[in-house]
Amino acid sequence: MSVTLRCTVRRYRLLGWLLLLGWLLAPGARAEIRADDDQVGLPGSLRYAPLATAEPESLQAARRELKLAAGGSAGTTAAAHARVATALLHLQRYDQALGHAHKALRLYQQADKPTASTWLLLGRVRFAQGDTGRARVSYVQALKQFGSLHDATAEAHTYEHLADLYASERNWAAALSGYQRAYGIWQRLGNLRSAAVTLHAIGRMHLEQHNFSRAVYYLRQSAEQATALHDSVGVAYALHSAGEAYATVVGNQEVALGYYTRALGQLPRHAPPAELEATLYESLARGNVALGNAETAERYLARAQPLVQRAGSKARLGQVYQSLSNLYRQRGEVAPALAALSRYVSLQDSAAAERRAEQVAELRTRYETEKKEREIQLLIKKREVQEANLRRQKLARNVLAVGTVLLLLTVAALYRGRKEQLRINLLLERQNAAISRQKEELDRLNRTKDTLFSVISHDLRSPLSSLYSLMTLLSLGSLSQEKMAQHTDRLTRTLDTTLRLLDNMLNWAATQMQGGGPRSEYFRLDAIAEECLSLLLGDAERKNILVINHLREEYPARADLNMTRLVLRNLLSNAIKFTPAGGTVTLAAERQGKWWQVSVRDTGVGIAPADYTKIFGEAGHHTTLGTAREKGTGLGLRLCKDFVERNGGQLTFESEEGRGSTFRFTISAAEPSAAPAPDAAARTRSLGAGSGVAPSVAAE
Repeated sequence: MSVTLRCTVRRYRLLGWLLLLGWLLAPGARAEIRADDDQVGLPGSLRYAPLATAEPESLQAARRELKLAAGGSAGTTAAAHARVATALLHLQRYDQALGHAHKALRLYQQADKPTASTWLLLGRVRFAQGDTGRARVSYVQALKQFGSLHDATAEAHTYEHLADLYASERNWAAALSGYQRAYGIWQRLGNLRSAAVTLHAIGRMHLEQHNFSRAVYYLRQSAEQATALHDSVGVAYALHSAGEAYATVVGNQEVALGYYTRALGQLPRHAPPAELEATLYESLARGNVALGNAETAERYLARAQPLVQRAGSKARLGQVYQSLSNLYRQRGEVAPALAALSRYVSLQDSAAAERRAEQVAELRTRYETEKKEREIQLLIKKREVQEANLRRQKLARNVLAVGTVLLLLTVAALYRGRKEQLRINLLLERQNAAISRQKEELDRLNRTKDTLFSVISHDLRSPLSSLYSLMTLLSLGSLSQEKMAQHTDRLTRTLDTTLRLLDNMLNWAATQMQGGGPRSEYFRLDAIAEECLSLLLGDAERKNILVINHLREEYPARADLNMTRLVLRNLLSNAIKFTPAGGTVTLAAERQGKWWQVSVRDTGVGIAPADYTKIFGEAGHHTTLGTAREKGTGLGLRLCKDFVERNGGQLTFESEEGRGSTFRFTISAAEPSAAPAPDAAARTRSLGAGSGVAPSVAAE
């Protein structure tokens, strides 16, 4: 048995390799190099060198400084906490950094000193955690305080951080506004280097919005200012972005390759930025592929590969291998293509696993951060209570002579504290109750929304399908004038009934959203029956089904008109759906005391006894195909039962498998004397006016 299993495994493995070789040798295959899907673009405020990473020694020095400042003033201790938070931020220990930043903010507030820099630090930590909402609030607070302090440099940096946040959310317009504000401040201060960086960011934002002329203008301005400052790396960044503009927006690969080549020439010979160099090689390869220069593209990819590998980006390295595999496949080199493709698949799996791990870690960090924030607030309150108790004890020892008075005062203070606690608990209980009521209301609205979509999906599909079929026949142009007139008349009636159906359902939905129950009104069942039959006439004709309508006299009723119409239409539609060609569907009604019992009988396939409990959705979602393989939603009978019961009636059925089914529902009868005034009754009588009797409908 083990030998057979090994043979089977080898056979399936051989089949997999053959399929992979077939893909590699597919005719007409075209090499393709894709941009990184996850790459939003170069960050807005581009740094020409990577951010300095804090060493553990920096964190140790900051903690020693915090230890020395523990007995000093609140301002000194706050500054030490801020330095520790900054070091932890650079080490990517965001939860600890957030705790120290909060302590620094609280101590600065106690010392009545400016907190703008601490708000900016909080924003950076929260943005690194992915909490863009709170980061935005922190940045806005920092901007307000920097503005009041007239610290233009810090204000410009804050605008850049805020713009980086908007750029990460792909809100290019808001990011552009932030960079423009920062650029105006740098211009006013005469800081040309920062102005050049911000010009580059402005150009990138215009590029993301496909505004080619403005993007190229600002990128050239950035390159000129960087050239004047002898900043070759800044020039390379600007030239690369300009090439991206020509490649992605205009599609001019030749000009784009020129910009990439010039940018590559600007890089310093000693220790060039590896990430930028790799990006330029990838861009050159992508442009050469677009121009059909496969060998040149391969050389650039070979140069980019070790650079990307040193950078440690598995997703980006995988794309390089994928591009190499496509190039090898185009030239028919199967073995190298297979090796590159295998390496790409391995790297993609590893990158996906790392992304999942990062997402889990981010969620865990966010949860722990919020938990620690709550714990910090609780500890602060406990510490305040403890300090108050210590002050009272010290006061009691110092004024022992008036101990009785102090005792009374202490009792009074405790009583007031208890009373305040009770008041807070009562307030919390009320807020919780209000939240529970809001949740119940939201659940009710969601259920109403789901019901509305179910009704629209279930009841508009059939008439719209009939409408589409009629339009197809008319568009062929091969019909005679007599047939054309007949189909045009039917098309007009179908549009009329469909529009009324949509209007009724929207009115019903409005009633549900307002939280009201069924709206009882007078109407005639015979008119409703004629309307529903005219709507379903096309389905019956297509299956050659004889529909017999016994409701030819006045059948006054009182119930919710829209709900009754939907129930009757669904029952008739189901009868036609499950009746084979040449069968019969019969609609009848009889008086039973103060109720009308309406029955819909068919000679269809019937219902199996095992499906009786599934018909009304009591055992979960249930749907079957019709005799002509018509599809259903499994919601029609469930809605019918609900609407009938909401109007005080009952919905029952009898069925014999292979011989047909009979569905019956009851509805409140109305006396002819209870009919509304002529103007009000006209709406009900007009439902079947002018529809006539169709060839496949027999009236008795």
